[in-house]
Amino acid sequence: MTPSSPKYLRIYKEILRQIQEQRFLPGDVLPTENDLCRQYGVSRPTVARALKRLSDEKLVQRRAGFGTRVLAPGNTLPLAGLLIPQYAETEIFQPICASIAEAAGIEGMRILNPTDLNLAGDLKKLALSLTDQLIEAKVQGVFFAPTEHIADSAAFNLSILERLTGEGIHVVLLDRDIYRWPRQTSFEMIGIDNVEAGYLLATHLLDQGCERLAFVTRGKPAATVYLRRMGCREALRQRGIDPATLGNVIESAAQPGKAAAELLADGVDGVICANDATASTLLRSLLDAGAKIPQEIKVCGFDDVKYASLLSVPLTTYRQPCQDIGRVAANVMIRRIRYPNMPVLRITLKGELVVRESSSV
Repeated sequence: MTPSSPKYLRIYKEILRQIQEQRFLPGDVLPTENDLCRQYGVSRPTVARALKRLSDEKLVQRRAGFGTRVLAPGNTLPLAGLLIPQYAETEIFQPICASIAEAAGIEGMRILNPTDLNLAGDLKKLALSLTDQLIEAKVQGVFFAPTEHIADSAAFNLSILERLTGEGIHVVLLDRDIYRWPRQTSFEMIGIDNVEAGYLLATHLLDQGCERLAFVTRGKPAATVYLRRMGCREALRQRGIDPATLGNVIESAAQPGKAAAELLADGVDGVICANDATASTLLRSLLDAGAKIPQEIKVCGFDDVKYASLLSVPLTTYRQPCQDIGRVAANVMIRRIRYPNMPVLRITLKGELVVRESSSV
């Protein structure tokens, strides 16, 4: 190295030498950029350029707010991908995926979010396209939210799982399994206890004086919906009410007012919807039909999406711990990649009941 070498290159070579001599070991955090600036008497852009070269050569990992960590010799960061076909229409996956990316970065894993290819109108083609992209990218793991509201959903989602595992790719399921309970796949799954969530909402409505409950969902629902309905029935059973009295109503996108009319005709005074999207449509239809909410009929949902508190009648809902789901999922994936023979984990996290005006006077 000559005195005429660029300053950043001299810093790069000096840190490289210290790594090679094991003065910095794998896992060690390098001095901060400010400390390196003082040590070498240079500006932060110069130090940043040196660290970027080390990072580009996979010698260190840089993460804003967490410093620069030394990687093992020849180590490349594991790569996992997101397979969320209904990402755009299911709001909870946005914070979950953001949390996965953040936790993965801290733990030294890269996350690939494949391109949608503008196939949102055909969920099966979209899911297959995303699967192809992840396989071609040679990811080691996939976070998969099984596709719902399609015909033969279990068989279709199973075909995707078989393709991924056939390529040696580890899978962590997000939010739901592909089968209805009690049948389960042999994959990790991270989500909430949907039975407890349904139980809490139904118990809340009963505590508010409701005497006739109904559960409203779209057709071909996800496996989680059956669990939520199961929890509602258990709440009725524990109150000495025949669980068969829980009405089951299908909300149709083509006829948004039909479910509301059916509920009012049946004298229902408490409604649990499969999710907030269904609840928001139903709530609007009930108001249009002249129903007084919550005086005559109370409405609840699941997920606590952003608009739940902004509806004309703010919605009571069960809030999912999205950030915690993402963090746990990332940690489970890293463990699975590092220790492929470890026992399968199925983790349920606790959310919370958020009471608003749609169910409480």
